[in-house]
Amino acid sequence: MKRILLSLSVLVNLFYLINVLGGFGIRMPDLLNVIFGLIFVVSILGSIIFLIRFKQNRGYHPYLSLMVLTLSLASFGWFAFINFLTGIMGV
Repeated sequence: MKRILLSLSVLVNLFYLINVLGGFGIRMPDLLNVIFGLIFVVSILGSIIFLIRFKQNRGYHPYLSLMVLTLSLASFGWFAFINFLTGIMGV
């Protein structure tokens, strides 16, 4: 179950980063912005929880959790930066 959730989180984060950095539209509709923001925060918290619980499970490799954590931080940082800029510019 962990791998499925983490893999889904990787796909959502990659979709967002490719969509934004690929030039397909930086600003998204308000509902989609809220959904993506919640997904990024839940992904960050989930990967941290899985990394903390990693010490208890000896057969688990933390690479997927680390990938989700870094992608989620990057996505959330870009998300916050874009929304901050559009808020300042009044777009």
